[in-house]
Amino acid sequence: MNNHTIRRPIAAAIGAIATMGTLATPGIASAVPEQYPMPASLSIAGDLLVAPGVHLLNIDASGMRDKHGKTAGTYVATVMNGSSKTPIQVKGPITCIYTHGDTASLVYPISATSPNLVPNALRDRYAVKISVRKGNVDHVGVQGPMPTDSFRNCLPGSTPFVFQGKITIGQ
Repeated sequence: MNNHTIRRPIAAAIGAIATMGTLATPGIASAVPEQYPMPASLSIAGDLLVAPGVHLLNIDASGMRDKHGKTAGTYVATVMNGSSKTPIQVKGPITCIYTHGDTASLVYPISATSPNLVPNALRDRYAVKISVRKGNVDHVGVQGPMPTDSFRNCLPGSTPFVFQGKITIGQ
């Protein structure tokens, strides 16, 4: 098996996630933490489901914003095959958090992938926004990847997919 045989399915999976997110969540938002000076925290750990029993993406995110508006945290998305994790991951630092009641969102630039598909010149040049809504059934939405400078705030977008896992929103 050569590098092209491995990279094509990985690139296709990341492309599918990108297309799904862009189509599922219209609009543009961005990551300016100064717009949200109040402390906040957000933890997301679980799976995005596209149909019952069909897990597409495992999300593991933990971040916080201090009283000065400085945001820190990490995000890892793992592509899933049904209900099994694949070795395909997208990683980045959380640069913006929005929280309000049972709704929250975060923005993270894509700093790395596993296997490594992001050339050094493109690291952090594209970002993704994840929006969540807690309820009887939790929901999640993905917007991006889009150029990082497209994100001007991190107000939540639509959340069309069922989320199975735990969402903790702190304000």
